[in-house]
Amino acid sequence: MVLARKVNYPKKSHRKKILLPEHSVELAEFFGILLGDGGISSWQSKITVNAVADLEYVAYVEELCITLFGIRPAIYPRRSASAVDIVLNSVNVVEFLTSQGLHKGNKLSQGLAIPPWILSRPEYRAACIRGLFDTDGCLYIHAHRVAGKEYRNIGACFNSASPQLIGQVASIFEESGIIPHIDRKGRNIFLYSAQAVERYLQVFGTSNNRIKSVYERWRVRIAV
Repeated sequence: MVLARKVNYPKKSHRKKILLPEHSVELAEFFGILLGDGGISSWQSKITVNAVADLEYVAYVEELCITLFGIRPAIYPRRSASAVDIVLNSVNVVEFLTSQGLHKGNKLSQGLAIPPWILSRPEYRAACIRGLFDTDGCLYIHAHRVAGKEYRNIGACFNSASPQLIGQVASIFEESGIIPHIDRKGRNIFLYSAQAVERYLQVFGTSNNRIKSVYERWRVRIAV
């Protein structure tokens, strides 16, 4: 349960009444989602996900917004792309998010990184990584043949254009007993072994069926 306090404004105020959540696992996961596929302007926060692969995840993020802030986000399918925008139109939410370490505008140019309050506790770090990976990460199955026999392995990849964020995620993986492999461009972290992927899911979990379905499909294939 998220502990929250309600903010009241004068009757003439156009601002919506919202809940301001305390630091929690849920809030840390939401921050991870925003750090991954989100953006903040002067009056709204927006999360953009794939309209097909992440369809079930849209409902999860919507409920997370309601739990944290007490308001329902607007859902806008994009006509020009297979994407959906999940939007919180609230200056109060924007002010809260920026007060807790996120940035308005171009998040990369301002130093995209996990805020200190999340780094301070292991359960917050795990939840934030879950939100990051559920938006900017993926599992994949790759097949190869050895001596005529086909093998199917599973791997994972997390992508970010922020060197600081890549470094933070890699450090959290290492402290969790997972060996991260950063590519030469410094934008991707790979987990190459099934043991690493399973350790990831054990420690961090996932709230996105896109991630779960790949793992379950791989488990079925190797069992055949």
